[in-house]
Amino acid sequence: MINIEHNSKIRENYLKNFYVKETSFGRVLGSPYTFLYLIEGFLFDASVTAWAYLLVNEISKLEWKKVVFLTHSHYDHLGGIPVLKKFFPDLKVYGHKNIEKVMESKNALEIIRKFDKLDSEEIRKYNKIGEFEFEVFNLDVAFDFSESKELMVDEVLAIYSPGHTKDTVAYYLNKYKALIMAESMGVPNYKFSFVLPEFLTSYNLYVSSYNSLKELVLREKVNNFLLPHILYFESFSDVRDFLKLSEESLELYVRSIINFIDKVNLRKDCDEEEFNKKFTEIFNMMIEKFYVRYELSQPIYGFEANVKAQVKAVLKELV
Repeated sequence: MINIEHNSKIRENYLKNFYVKETSFGRVLGSPYTFLYLIEGFLFDASVTAWAYLLVNEISKLEWKKVVFLTHSHYDHLGGIPVLKKFFPDLKVYGHKNIEKVMESKNALEIIRKFDKLDSEEIRKYNKIGEFEFEVFNLDVAFDFSESKELMVDEVLAIYSPGHTKDTVAYYLNKYKALIMAESMGVPNYKFSFVLPEFLTSYNLYVSSYNSLKELVLREKVNNFLLPHILYFESFSDVRDFLKLSEESLELYVRSIINFIDKVNLRKDCDEEEFNKKFTEIFNMMIEKFYVRYELSQPIYGFEANVKAQVKAVLKELV
């Protein structure tokens, strides 16, 4: 039996502590569970409903433009939008137009509500906050990248970066050499010994987006490298170290998935029952090799959902 109690303890510490930190580029709100960034009066992402309640307590004290830029359609990035809309009725929400389709998808909404509730219940164990169910919302500005991969919105450059999701958008603020990229370049563990790859919809698109953002980072010498979870960096030297580790981790991770697929003899053309049976074996190996070894603090249900999507992507594109 694999013991993940240590991982849970790490996560617990993150959920207990919501803080605000002043930086050279703006403010960081949250904790390694989820970092939210307030730059030039713009908020980037909104986390889950319970985290958004904690956010409201802090952001209500600050001057900001009541504008949220969403990086993508996952529950831990947009789940808090309904809470923000409740407290700030004039809030404007910007994001990829695909988010509107997600808001119309019964299956997608079931997943968002399920995971938002699980995370929020954890957060409420350590913080006195009210309950709030996730509600469907509309985008005020829907980005369409059909003609260009980049759009300038106010002082913010929006960069279409698919691969983690179909609707992932990175944001760059040249004034501060600040890049907010969600999980499109991976997420480090707290010891900075591994970067968890995050290709959930397409490995090839993930690598392509990673390379495009890497080119921007190196060309502009981006020093404010603003990840959504665990760590963020304010030094170009640290950013270069991240890029190196991310690429090494991706190679190891993908090679391991391919080896595990081969080990359990998982075929591309298998039916759903066979896939689920063999995926269970693969997932147990992934827990031991990555989740436990690198002390990942992502909830195990989130890790499982991601690994399942990644195995499917590898089967489709690399095997």
